[in-house]
Formats: sequence, C-alpha cells, structure tokens
Amino acid sequence: MADFPNVQMEEEGGVPVVLVNHTTRLTSPGQLAAAIPQLLDPKYVMAYAQLANHLAQLDRFELITDVAEFEAEYRAQWNEEDPEEVPLPGVNRLRNYGLPDFSLLARPVMVDGVLTFFAVNTYMGVPYRATLGADGAVQYEPVAMAE
Repeated sequence: MADFPNVQMEEEGGVPVVLVNHTTRLTSPGQLAAAIPQLLDPKYVMAYAQLANHLAQLDRFELITDVAEFEAEYRAQWNEEDPEEVPLPGVNRLRNYGLPDFSLLARPVMVDGVLTFFAVNTYMGVPYRATLGADGAVQYEPVAMAE
C-alpha cells in the first residue's frame, strides 16, 4: 500500500475540512476512504476515526483514544460533584446525565465496512458511540448510562 498522504484537519469559517496532500479538499466523512484508501487498512483505524469525527462534528465531539483514561477522568469529575446539588438550567454537571456503562466503550474498529468509534461530547462531557457506514454519514448515539 502506498505511503500515507499528508493530511491536515482544518476549519474554514466554522466548517470542518480535511486537506490531503495540500490539494484535495474533503468536507464529508463519506469522501475519506475514496480520497485516502489507506484508511481502510486496520492499522489506520484511529486516524480514520479522528478524521471522520472532525468532518462530522468539528470540535463538538472529541475522539476517545484511551478508554481507561477517559473513565478515570470521568469518575474523578463525577466524584468531585456534590450529589446533593439540585440540577439547575445552564449548569452542566456529569451527575445531571449519570455514569456511563464504561464496559461499552472501546477503541475504534472497522467491521464489515462500518467504522465504529467513541467520542465525548465536549459540552456535556458524556460519551457517544459513533458509526460511519456506507451512506457516508456519521451517526452519534449516547452511550447507555449505568446509573
């Protein structure tokens, strides 16, 4: 397989863009595999997830690259919050949402042409499961909460 191309994640007026070799401009996750076929190699699944997430959400979601680290940080913030505090509009707390079922989280994977990865909503702080299928769109669904 050819060498991996130069890839840059950019933002143009609030719109996410991926530049490939400084010439090809991608604006949709569905364009990634055709423009960068190396992404279909399992060793590049993390890069594929990073690029797909960028094009789908810009900075509204951040790829979870280390599940154990994410869980530790989530639990630490959860434990710092007062469980007796009443939820208020405009005050964002993890306890407003619950504890995710961390056993559902995993590193990015490609199975039968479907890319699956987990990302954290950067406003709420809760994890989502994301899938990029044949339709070229990334679908985000909240991870089930255990509590």
